[in-house]
Amino acid sequence: MTTPAKNSKATRSSLACLACRLRHLRCDGKRPCCSRCAETSQECNYARSRRGGLDRAALAERRKRLAGAGTQNNGTGVAMADDRTPQALLHAQPELGSLPGFVNANFSGMLLEGMNVDDSSASTASFHLQITSIDKDALIDSYYKNFHRFHPFVLPQRHMIRHYQDPSIQASLQPLIAAMRLIGHIYASREWPTDLKDHFELCCAQAGPSDPVIIQARLLYSIALFWYDHKNQAKSEFDNAIRLAMDLKICRDEFAARYATDDPVLAESWRRTWWMLFVIDAYYAGTLGAMEMQVVDIGATMKLPCEEDEYESGAIPEPKTVQDFDCREFASDDVVFSSFAYLIGAVRCAALAIATLPKRVVKEDSMHIIQAADSALDGWLLLLPKGQKQVMSKTGEIDELMFQAHLIIHVATVGIHRPLSDLKFNPVEDMSSCAREPPPDNPTPDLINVHTARVMRSVEAQIRLLALPVRPFRHTPFTTCMVSEGTLALLSACHFYLKGPKLAIARDQIRMTIGCLKTLAELWPRIARNVREIQTIAQHVLGLGSGPRAMSSHTTPGSNDLPQLVDGDGQGSLGSEGEVSSNDPDILPFLHSIDDLCGWYNIGELDTDLSWGGINGL
Repeated sequence: MTTPAKNSKATRSSLACLACRLRHLRCDGKRPCCSRCAETSQECNYARSRRGGLDRAALAERRKRLAGAGTQNNGTGVAMADDRTPQALLHAQPELGSLPGFVNANFSGMLLEGMNVDDSSASTASFHLQITSIDKDALIDSYYKNFHRFHPFVLPQRHMIRHYQDPSIQASLQPLIAAMRLIGHIYASREWPTDLKDHFELCCAQAGPSDPVIIQARLLYSIALFWYDHKNQAKSEFDNAIRLAMDLKICRDEFAARYATDDPVLAESWRRTWWMLFVIDAYYAGTLGAMEMQVVDIGATMKLPCEEDEYESGAIPEPKTVQDFDCREFASDDVVFSSFAYLIGAVRCAALAIATLPKRVVKEDSMHIIQAADSALDGWLLLLPKGQKQVMSKTGEIDELMFQAHLIIHVATVGIHRPLSDLKFNPVEDMSSCAREPPPDNPTPDLINVHTARVMRSVEAQIRLLALPVRPFRHTPFTTCMVSEGTLALLSACHFYLKGPKLAIARDQIRMTIGCLKTLAELWPRIARNVREIQTIAQHVLGLGSGPRAMSSHTTPGSNDLPQLVDGDGQGSLGSEGEVSSNDPDILPFLHSIDDLCGWYNIGELDTDLSWGGINGL
């Protein structure tokens, strides 16, 4: 047999063999052995089904087992939730040891209890789909090199390799490894890997419905789906991860102690898994606007994560508690917490600051915001250890968790103060969920200059973070909406506030910000769309023109398909105050045609409150 010629137009078979599928190579699908496997003299196997690899008898047995465990199934092996809240689930579920899937969890040094490859419900195909080694896996390497440091909750690479070498637990790790390889592929190839997506869903279908590894796997998968613009599925995956976490009571400290099997690195991974759920929950709440945090009020007893170098080395110290962190101002000496702990603290402070705000901010709330909301945010900043928690190290490396923590504090400040500041909202910003216009008849507050200064200080702090001398710009995609809200405030400052040299500097800062986002957009399509929307907003706010170009109300514009910004005489289509005219025939269809900048948000349902929806960069 011969392989197709390099210049041939052979198409990828939908029935690729497992070896080619897992290596993400083209396969001609020939039976009983494809051309590639024949050429390399290796075994060639095919999955029985793309919907799980199980025959009718195996599927019937699996359904029977799940029904006996009292679990509803959505067809992909996902444990479906009932109508109870996360808080109700936390208090209503049985103790950890009595949950299905944990009865026989006695492996020494095991990572997670999962599917037994000898189970009668597992097909021959499921066994062959297991990845036997990750020691030299290029996609796993890509995951750890490019993504792990942004959200470091799975085991460090060398510890993961060590755990995976135990044949008795390889099957349980398959969903997590599949999710990691999918993200690694995105960074390596800059494309959505359909085959790896199918493999991930197959692994989840064959895993035990109560395996905690599913929490880690679905959290990673949700992030990849969201920023690849598969937003509905991303939300579903994240919700399922939250529900399973509540079922298993993973927020309790005894969970890490019980299922670490005397492995301190594994215990640390469980602590990080809960707290990363907490952080990502906040990121989604802010990015989506209309959502509230699902776990902010959970009475978690899980201790705080350690430093990153301690996690990587395996030298895990005695973990500190949330109470230790909340009382750090009373410590006799300068107690330093981990970067992860400060990130958790930043999220908690931002949530507390927003919770102090009334649903609709009015003039009389000006002093309340300064006294209450700012106290929470400033307290986090003022208690940072001097010189010990820098975002950039002496060797020029970015502390990614501190980078995110600072962005959260500053975007919360911008969102809280801008409605009461002198930085007016432009109607064109309605296309973005990163800002909301306050009531038009809201009187000017007495402390308007204080609010304006607060916003500008936080915007400048954001710019300093983005300007750190590390290129290319590589951070978690969740920084997009945080950066976008600061950019919208800076655009307003350029239009209403800044003059002369300060205006020129701000314009350069906007160019740099858009350039940073464009770098992330090379990897994530959702960010690419966000960049185009920010460019459109900026052109309108700054009164820049690109020639007449009408927009269809049924299309999303590309970078060269912008609505008309100037009239036939070269005059901007702005009102007397520099605002976009509500009668502009080009901008209104555009505003109603595109999705919002950062979330699942219907532009026809705009409100003006300052709940979570009013600070969507968080």
